[in-house]
Amino acid sequence: MPSDNAVASGVRPTVTVMGEAAIRTEPDEAIVWITLSTADASPGPALAEVAKRSDALAQMLDDLAIGRQDRSTTGVTVSEEFDHTQEGRRSLGHRALASMSVRLADTDVIGRLIMRATDELDARIGGPSWRISTSNPAWLEAATQAAVHAKAKAAAYAAGVDARLGALMSLSEPDHGRELNRPLLFRAAAGTDLNVEAGEQEVVATVNATFALELG
Repeated sequence: MPSDNAVASGVRPTVTVMGEAAIRTEPDEAIVWITLSTADASPGPALAEVAKRSDALAQMLDDLAIGRQDRSTTGVTVSEEFDHTQEGRRSLGHRALASMSVRLADTDVIGRLIMRATDELDARIGGPSWRISTSNPAWLEAATQAAVHAKAKAAAYAAGVDARLGALMSLSEPDHGRELNRPLLFRAAAGTDLNVEAGEQEVVATVNATFALELG
């Protein structure tokens, strides 16, 4: 807000506000994490079994028309497992893990993938984690509404000090950063129908705007 000192010194008075807008819309994509796990006395056979099931998973994704650009291997590990007893540590063998993230948009495909992966491959599933893609027009709509809100708020401040809202001097978007919370893994019961509902999520836009103030 303008101050008496600013006006007296000839500095042009300004008002800086934050505009906000939130729009609820259906997500247009989801991420599902698939983990394959096998234990064996030796690391080689455990990894070979996981590799075999990974090939079967790739074929399953092909059958469901899930493109290779929408799947990514997120990790492969082999580690020895132990049981701690009164006599000391006892080896339980080696466990191999292979995990993959799959990006999907069709809720019917998500349900089928989860059921088939758990039933046919004994996979562990994480997700779905719903997202609104950056190409979704809801983001631009929210941005427009946030800018309109900023201008209206600035005009209200100006009216409160008997000033008129002048030209826009700066407009910037704060960098909030978004974090993806990975869901807990679960196993679906074989032979059941899995209904997947996307629901709605909120698209939020925030903008900082500075306007000149015309006094008198």
